[in-house]
Amino acid sequence: MCLPYGYVLDDQIVITGNDYTKKGISGIWEILSTESFSGYFHGQQDLVAGARYRPLSIISFAVEQSIFGDNRIERHFINILLYGLIGLLIFRVLSILFPEKETRNWLVSIPFLAVILYILHPVHSEVVANIKGRDEIMTALGAMGALYCVLRYLSSGKMNWLIFSGLAMFLGLMAKENAVTFLAVIPLTMYFFTNAKMKDYITALIPSLIAFIIYMVIRTNVIGYVFDSGKKITDLMNDPFIGMNTGERYATILYTLGQYIRLLVFPHPLTHDYYPYHIPIMNFGKPGTLISLAIYLVLGYVFFKLWKRKSIYAWAIGFFVATVSIVSNLFFPVGTFMNERFIFIPSIAFSVVCAWVFIQYGWSSEMKGIRFASVGILALVMGAYIFKTYVRVPAWKDSLSLNGQAAMVSVNSARNNCFMGTALFEEARDMKENDPAKKLELLQEADYYVDKSLAMYPTYSSANQIKSGLIAERYLRDGDLQRLLTDFTTILNAAPRTEYVPQFLDYLNGRAPKDSMIDFYYKAGYELLTKTKREYPTAVTILKLGEKIAPDDPRILFGLGKAFYGGGDQVQGTKYLERAYQINPALRDIQ
Repeated sequence: MCLPYGYVLDDQIVITGNDYTKKGISGIWEILSTESFSGYFHGQQDLVAGARYRPLSIISFAVEQSIFGDNRIERHFINILLYGLIGLLIFRVLSILFPEKETRNWLVSIPFLAVILYILHPVHSEVVANIKGRDEIMTALGAMGALYCVLRYLSSGKMNWLIFSGLAMFLGLMAKENAVTFLAVIPLTMYFFTNAKMKDYITALIPSLIAFIIYMVIRTNVIGYVFDSGKKITDLMNDPFIGMNTGERYATILYTLGQYIRLLVFPHPLTHDYYPYHIPIMNFGKPGTLISLAIYLVLGYVFFKLWKRKSIYAWAIGFFVATVSIVSNLFFPVGTFMNERFIFIPSIAFSVVCAWVFIQYGWSSEMKGIRFASVGILALVMGAYIFKTYVRVPAWKDSLSLNGQAAMVSVNSARNNCFMGTALFEEARDMKENDPAKKLELLQEADYYVDKSLAMYPTYSSANQIKSGLIAERYLRDGDLQRLLTDFTTILNAAPRTEYVPQFLDYLNGRAPKDSMIDFYYKAGYELLTKTKREYPTAVTILKLGEKIAPDDPRILFGLGKAFYGGGDQVQGTKYLERAYQINPALRDIQ
């Protein structure tokens, strides 16, 4: 269904806009030896806490680039193929954990039903339909592969399975750090499903521990630090907890943990965007937080009540909590409040419990009515899953359809409103000139969404970038220079490093009235950016545009002198100030 779909969201970072991926196989070493965003941002930016080192899926994209070129169908097909493979692997693991009686049909076995429920669950549509989601699938393959190999070792005693388990864990970690949670899941599963001794626990974990240590050594050497770069994250879209107090932070985290369970039980509505403030700022007095707290207290009680009995419910709770912990924001910010793809692995536990309940209390009942009712409920659930997935997957066709659907769900997300505005702007920009009315309609709609985004987050750099493009488009239609310059001043005040503003100003040089432009360059470059904002590099960029059309204007020279001086270049600063004072000595009195 998703085979002909295009690239969306972070596909640009790992595929279409990634310099190393586009090199194909020859870019593999650069992928392995740099932070995972480097190929897109042309260097390590440390935009999110802990940075990212997830080379395996990006390497697969590079290999595909060499073999198939920029073939979206092939990439989507491989995602689907890998999704089927993780289903098969989960079935193999569960077949070991739940060996079925010979008299029971495999179609109504826990392993088969759990996998079917898992594969059909709509919450997984993002991982499969979004090509970038391959890192989640590869991580699951590596982590579950490590568990499978450990279980095979315990039953056979063959050491080669231990070697395979370490290799699988290493590959899982190279896809995404989430695989590390199986350092808890493996012993947890051994306790609940085997009669392992202490030496078995130690022996079974050693390969995965070695894999983790090797991965961390590589990661640290590539990124340059373990977890903290020392660089403060200031962008709300990379740390959604900025501006919250401690109580609000943990109340919001607890609320999102409850939302994960809600999505597993009732996967509607679905969205790709859980950024500020689709998830609202919570506190411990709000019902959503209190309900989540109650749910997890009950889960904790059930776990400690039943773990000695080796209950399947206790195992599932332990599996879910262990695997969701790394994306919970409890230990470090993951860059967003939550995401549906974050429960790709934790949802295994949910599917197993659902299958267990059906078999134990439905199909195994001696009462025909209960058996038929359980089959009916199972069929209804599967049908609902299929229908929800069927209507959800088309959202991933392109950016406009994806953000359009999210706009109906993530109404209060500054990010999605910005992305929706961006998609509409790009659609208008790519239109043929023979339909100006339609183009204007798209631009006005884009303006609506971008303004919503800026109302929520006025300093949002991406939204200000698109807003500057929309302002420029409006000027090209109405020619109102004063309005354009006023709006550009507003943008420079909110987000001084908005790149499109100086680009369009450069276009205006020689086309717009010179006096108006010089006056703007002085006020924006000196009075706003230098004197008030102390954004010296941007001030120099703006004032240099003024120098291009008025090389001897004393105010422009004075502004450049102050901007260079403030930025630490005293030589250039003195040079420009002396020229300005020579032309207009009265400027010496300006503070």
